[in-house]
Amino acid sequence: MACPPNAAGFGSVKPWVASAGYYLRCKFDVKSIGGVAGRSGVSDHPLGLALDFMVDRGTGDALADCALRNKAALGITYVIWRQRINYGNGWQFMSDQGGATANHYDHVHISFAPRAGGGSPQCGVGSA
Repeated sequence: MACPPNAAGFGSVKPWVASAGYYLRCKFDVKSIGGVAGRSGVSDHPLGLALDFMVDRGTGDALADCALRNKAALGITYVIWRQRINYGNGWQFMSDQGGATANHYDHVHISFAPRAGGGSPQCGVGSA
């Protein structure tokens, strides 16, 4: 991997979540990532099964696309980006949650399965 592993912000996520996070962070040069955190309502963050990648729109579009194309390899269950959710079968609009962060306009949320994925992810650097 071109960049050294750095789990700052990940918290105590599951090992396969950290591996996927390193991969995506390095591929898309993401500077800020959030992992384990308390959340109200339903969330995979407290379980160590979710990461939030704070990105601009161009990077977010490419990162979300890469994550979805490598869903099985990375052990991803779904991606949320720009008030839409995708389980791997197309984007679905989500209801308004009240702001840019709550609606995922400033970060890509990726949730992971309770077990590791299989295979090697293939994403071009910054490619969609």
